[in-house]
Amino acid sequence: MDPELFERVISAYGQAIRILDPIRFQVWADSGLTMPQARVLFTLVEAGEQSAGELAERLGVTPSTITGITDRLVRQGLIQRKEDARDRRVVRLGLSAEGRSLTLEIAESSRSYLRRVLEQIPDSTLIGLADALEGLARANESLRAPLEVPS
Repeated sequence: MDPELFERVISAYGQAIRILDPIRFQVWADSGLTMPQARVLFTLVEAGEQSAGELAERLGVTPSTITGITDRLVRQGLIQRKEDARDRRVVRLGLSAEGRSLTLEIAESSRSYLRRVLEQIPDSTLIGLADALEGLARANESLRAPLEVPS
């Protein structure tokens, strides 16, 4: 790969993934969330209820780190602890109604802003962008499949 092309792609990718940062950061700040707390909430949206150990593994952090974050989220009423139906020794963490509502608000704000950004781009260019992003996802999956890479 041409080194200049590589640098151009890396730069464009970095700019693109930061498009929604101002929206998300504002909603997080308004809600009193830290970025690690937001990551936990959105991981629970994506993966469903998790034990603290599963959540720590999925996020690539220590169980003690997850305990501190989730304790604060429980106090804020955004997640709840539930007894595991199959093993009462295991405590599962899941979104509360308030946590679900907050994550929906963040997602809707992000989608709304991104729609306005994408409406500035012709459909023919968006088709190419969608193809390129799908290709990026496929390339990533082909490299990750045989490896054990932490999430």
